[in-house]
Amino acid sequence: MTIISRETMQCSLCGNASEQRVIRSTSAFGSPDLDTRPPEIARSTIIFQIQICPSCGYCAPLISNSSSQLSKLVNSDDYQHNLHNRKLPQLVNAFLCYSMLQEHDVDYVTAGWASIHAAWVCDDDNLIRGAKKCRLRAIDLLRRAIQEGKDFSKQIGGEEALLVDLLRRSKQFKEAQSTYNVGMEKKPGKYIQDILLFQQRLITQTDATCHCTDEMMDSK
Repeated sequence: MTIISRETMQCSLCGNASEQRVIRSTSAFGSPDLDTRPPEIARSTIIFQIQICPSCGYCAPLISNSSSQLSKLVNSDDYQHNLHNRKLPQLVNAFLCYSMLQEHDVDYVTAGWASIHAAWVCDDDNLIRGAKKCRLRAIDLLRRAIQEGKDFSKQIGGEEALLVDLLRRSKQFKEAQSTYNVGMEKKPGKYIQDILLFQQRLITQTDATCHCTDEMMDSK
């Protein structure tokens, strides 16, 4: 069961108040996708996971939280152009704008995950080119996070497992294979190893479609 509440929130950038929806609780039944996207019911809460200030356009999980230093970027032509990009759904634009803000704050991990969320929304709307663009952006951001020494997985090889899926879903099969090799060289635990082995099977089949962890178990 998912519980959503409507709350009046004051934008931390422009100060204007607006009604926003907030997830109070949810649940998930089933197997997550290989890129960690949860199954239903939690899966459908993605529409509530980002807020947009109707006044200034600030996008964040909670618009009441922010750094005032972001005002200049939110008001920039580049940000506003991306926010109002008619080629993509508003929800995709919101996640990408939040990604821009986090990239500006050098939080490449959060920026990368925001781009992954944007890709999920594109998947739901069958926007293949948009999904690929979002995943390629996420790959770049997460690689920058690795260069900065920032972890985005608590499990050995988990970072490579996620990157392999992003690369495979983007049809970057050669890079996906190379990243698989790096992950396996780290000698991950059984669960991550199984994911990587399943990913390699999909790579050899040039399969760029979505798969979940249950399929990995069933394929043994």
